[in-house]
Amino acid sequence: MDNRVINGFRVRCAVVADGEGRFQVEVWTRKVGTNAPEKSWPLMGGQAFATREEAEQLCSQTFDEISGVRANGEPEYGRAPAAAQAELVITA
Repeated sequence: MDNRVINGFRVRCAVVADGEGRFQVEVWTRKVGTNAPEKSWPLMGGQAFATREEAEQLCSQTFDEISGVRANGEPEYGRAPAAAQAELVITA
């Protein structure tokens, strides 16, 4: 999986097997230039998938939505693209 640097942290997203034949998505961060270990951040809700392919799809989407990293390494997620948000229409 790809990785990139955001706010001084190397960020990557990975699919991990849960030991029961299911797959979950986790985001990993590590401060660049330090010997600190990576921190793992499971996605909220801990959704598990029956196939690796389903989990890889969410992993890619999640990686694209990471907009920042807090000082403690926790990833921050941006808002959905404007095209995906509901449009408010006011009629007179």
